[in-house]
Amino acid sequence: MTYQIFDPYEGMPHDATVNAEQWLDQQGWSEFLGIGGEQSDLSIRTYRRTVEGQDEYIVQVWDVMQGSPFVKVDNFGELMDLLARWAPAAQAAALVFVIDALQSYDLDREGVVETLAAKAAFGGSKGLEALQRHQQEQDAQRRRVAEQRRAKQATTSEGQGS
Repeated sequence: MTYQIFDPYEGMPHDATVNAEQWLDQQGWSEFLGIGGEQSDLSIRTYRRTVEGQDEYIVQVWDVMQGSPFVKVDNFGELMDLLARWAPAAQAAALVFVIDALQSYDLDREGVVETLAAKAAFGGSKGLEALQRHQQEQDAQRRRVAEQRRAKQATTSEGQGS
C-alpha cells in the first residue's frame, strides 16, 4: 500500500469568498468517516468522492489546533488498512483524555466523565442537571462546615484568652 500526499485545496481562491468546507464540497468531497470527536486531542477524518465511477478517499489527522496534510488512498480496502494502522493512536488519545478528566476536580458541563456519572447516578434524562445541583450542594455543605470550624476556633480562642 502506498500513500500519497494530496492537496484538495489546490486552486482554491485565497480570498474570503469560499471557506475550506465549501471548497471541499465544491470539489465533490463529502465527509465519510471520523474517529475521535472535535475536542479530542487526536482525531482522524476521512472524505470520499466519486470520479469516473470510482470512489477516492482522503484522510486527515487532527490534533486540537491543526490538521495534517491530506493522504489519498485509491480504494476502500486501502482506506480501511490505513485506519487500522492509525486508529489506535486516536483511541489512545481518547483514553488519556478520559483518564485526565477522571483525575480532574473540575466539572465540565459536556464532559464524558460527568455525563457518565450523571447517567449512572440519576439516569439519562436530567442527569447532568442533577449532577451539577449535587456538586453545588456539596460545595455549600463544605462552606458551612468550614464556617462552623472557624466559628468554633474563634470561640475557643476567646475562651482561652480571658
